[in-house]
Amino acid sequence: MKLLFVCTGNTCRSPMMARMFADYAAKVGFSCETDSAGMKGGGSPVNPKTVCALSARGLSAGEGVSKVFGEREAASDFVFTMTDAQRDELKAAYPSANIVSLSLFLGHDVPDPYGGDQAAYDATADIFESILGAVHDYVTAQKS
Repeated sequence: MKLLFVCTGNTCRSPMMARMFADYAAKVGFSCETDSAGMKGGGSPVNPKTVCALSARGLSAGEGVSKVFGEREAASDFVFTMTDAQRDELKAAYPSANIVSLSLFLGHDVPDPYGGDQAAYDATADIFESILGAVHDYVTAQKS
């Protein structure tokens, strides 16, 4: 099973959530592949503040560079966006894709820390930490 996380530029939120969910899944024995993509951009490294937020949790951001969402990413079993607007845009372009906004678990969009200080990135990681179990439960329930 493949889970893909999507944000604006694929340098902050989506690589952070992909890495955090992969770690969570391994800890609970849930077999899946995680990846991330952006709505635009591509070719940039993960933001250093994302690397720092992950490192503070004992995780590595890996060596990847940002990529833009396309047909290959749309084929993922689940595509999770950071905002309702991203979900709506991707659903319009890829109607057969299984696209869900993380707002389903939060009641609001995931704020973009881009341009903020380290505390903004750490707060984003805290948000993700708070919904890892709910995302896992949702995926498990949908696939049963």
